[in-house]
Amino acid sequence: MKHSSSLSLDFLASKPQSAAQVLQALEVEQAAQYLREVPVRILAPVLDEMETWPAARILDLLTLEQNAAIFMQLGYRSVASLLRLQHGERRTALLAALPGQLARPLTQSLAYQESTVGAWMDMSTPHFYADLSAHDCLALLRKISHPFGSSLTVISHNHRVLGVVTLDALLISPATRTLGELMDVKLTPLPAELSLDVARNMPDWHAHSNLPVRSVNGTFLGTLSRTALHKALDSSKSAATPSLDDSVLAHLVRAMATTVAGMLRVSSNTGAGSYEEWQPAAEVRHDQ
Repeated sequence: MKHSSSLSLDFLASKPQSAAQVLQALEVEQAAQYLREVPVRILAPVLDEMETWPAARILDLLTLEQNAAIFMQLGYRSVASLLRLQHGERRTALLAALPGQLARPLTQSLAYQESTVGAWMDMSTPHFYADLSAHDCLALLRKISHPFGSSLTVISHNHRVLGVVTLDALLISPATRTLGELMDVKLTPLPAELSLDVARNMPDWHAHSNLPVRSVNGTFLGTLSRTALHKALDSSKSAATPSLDDSVLAHLVRAMATTVAGMLRVSSNTGAGSYEEWQPAAEVRHDQ
């Protein structure tokens, strides 16, 4: 399709929600090819009505300039949600292309300390609105080639976490049931600033293999999987216990061993008591 007809543009402009449902049902390449010629003022509201994951995939295939122009037409929460799902190189290029007043808070929201949940969350995890039907959700999931865990995050239209739907519940559900009717609302989203040591003890891990992560104001940021959590904890444990090698502590330990060996030799030559009977004046701790 080379040109958008007047009827098509009228449909996009007057019924953005219906248009969004049609476009996200297409292959990503088909939708992007059509939308390349749609004016940004018409295109932006349509993308804003789409599920975030297919919208992000479409944006990846548009020009950088068109992508940035669309972001300028959307609210901050929508931009942040879409940006997190876009590919790394594209995300970096967009942050450089956007005005500083928008790029700065977006950049800050993507940066967290290594010991926190935010540093290890997966920002590419698909998430869906509560009013999406089970049938339409499964159709979108079939287009995703990478693994995303056994649970899906359900969000409101202002991108706040509402709950989680397991794939088991989704697969056995009647086609017309909505995610809002299927979701587990008892789950507590993890704050991105939460330390990994605290996150590991959250009771929701007993029921789910991945948990949603939220910002300070409750906006959905991504998910943390149990696998990523264990990897992060192992990484921090390794960093906290470095090998001795040529450190100052290593030299002290070796000196201590040499001193003890010398004292044992002196003890055996002078007829003094055994090593077990000898008690040092002070204890040298290796963990300090």
